Amino acid sequence: MEKKQETDIQHPEAWELLVAIDDRRVDYILYTPAVAGSLLMGHVSRTDDTLRALEDAFYDTPRLLAEYKRVRVVVRSPHFVILPGDTHDDDCARLLLAAFPHDDGDPAVCQLPLNGVKIAYLMPRGMQAFLGRTLNYPELYHHLHPMCEHFKGLNRSDDVSRMFLNLKAESMDLAIYRQGALQCANSYRFTNAQDATYYALNAWRSHGLDQLTDELQLTGDGPMRAAMTPMLREFVKYVMPAVYPAAAMQLGRNAMQAPLELILLAL
Repeated sequence: MEKKQETDIQHPEAWELLVAIDDRRVDYILYTPAVAGSLLMGHVSRTDDTLRALEDAFYDTPRLLAEYKRVRVVVRSPHFVILPGDTHDDDCARLLLAAFPHDDGDPAVCQLPLNGVKIAYLMPRGMQAFLGRTLNYPELYHHLHPMCEHFKGLNRSDDVSRMFLNLKAESMDLAIYRQGALQCANSYRFTNAQDATYYALNAWRSHGLDQLTDELQLTGDGPMRAAMTPMLREFVKYVMPAVYPAAAMQLGRNAMQAPLELILLAL
């Protein structure tokens, strides 16, 4: 397992922990609101996508196990549905299981109040129970929650439609807004920038965005942004970097090195 060097935290009850879990690794950030620039971060690689490997990742990282003031966990799940915000949680679970009848995961629901929707998603079986007994009252979120809530705040009422891409080396998250309303949110895995560009442009066309007036904004992995930008500009006039939230710099000078979903949730 790959771990960052750890620094002892003397008073964890004053700190907040945010964790991002996917099938390959566990990323985390720590900060205390009382001290500007206090941000600490690290990650642990998982040997595989089993619950046992996730348990090992936590137990081998003592920093994750302290009694923090607040704990928030972002779970990357490819099996999800986006539903109206007034859908009852029982109905969310029923509709989710109908959409993915062969997945034996545990259903979970998170609210996106700014967007007026809920995301119902499947967590690997046993993960929710493990997190509940291991962490200090963790709040659970689907991985699209921070991105969608953040960019909704930038699109409250606007005639310009926008697509936002948060890029990683082998995956990307996508959100589309039309007249300030969320139209689509999805995630894709890919092996190269050409495939990622294809997925983005296919979503652009499917949702009827205008290649001459609407905007495509990118954030995340620098090399992937550099590779995709010229290809996207062959088809979309306004392709630009998304503005990184200035408030993140108050967390720590290294905030831009942390996973965007954790930084956005911290803000």
